[in-house]
Amino acid sequence: MKYIAGIHLSHAQGIESIVTASTLAALALIARDQRKTFKKASTEGGNLTAGATTLLERLITPIHGSAQLIAPLSYLIGVFSNRMEQPDWYEQTSFDYPLSVGAMAWTRTAAAISLLGTAWVTRTIFKTLGKQLHFIGTREKGEIVSVGPYGFVRHPLYSVVLGQLVIASVAYWSWIPLASCSICLGAFVYKIPVEERSMEDDSSMGPAYMEYKQKVPYRILPYIW
Repeated sequence: MKYIAGIHLSHAQGIESIVTASTLAALALIARDQRKTFKKASTEGGNLTAGATTLLERLITPIHGSAQLIAPLSYLIGVFSNRMEQPDWYEQTSFDYPLSVGAMAWTRTAAAISLLGTAWVTRTIFKTLGKQLHFIGTREKGEIVSVGPYGFVRHPLYSVVLGQLVIASVAYWSWIPLASCSICLGAFVYKIPVEERSMEDDSSMGPAYMEYKQKVPYRILPYIW
């Protein structure tokens, strides 16, 4: 039995409480930073001068955004509805990998803490991107961001999303985040060329972006893709 904030919890409830707290904190931090950055982009970067033109281009962001949220929401709904323990339907998605009780606890706790780390990385990327944050399209005062994380890969926000879902699969000990990760990866494979084409076609940013692509050849994963 464990005591957290004076509350009597079983071992399972203690682990789920740690993972739940980390998940909620990471979601809240990322949502706050995203909202602040979008507000700054709208006021300082200007309106979008080009955007999605086809139905799929309009849907692709909601598709990967929904897939990204399904992983934590399904976990949180399951745990909150079952007194801070994973319900049977969620345990059926667990990894069939033998670990001792102690090793499982330490592994999931470390992953939960790492989720908070992804929120900090996301904040760093938002700060670096600043007024240039957008989905598909370019802004009136568009500029090429090539410093910080953008000096390693051209789409570091997508890198963090994929990494976050892989970490979440360990924290939740479930393949659901990996399924979400696969959907997001597929969406990014389609979306990245569309985003980059909109910047290449921009008369003011096109040449600079082509030069940036030569300097930073990797989209999401350094030395891989």
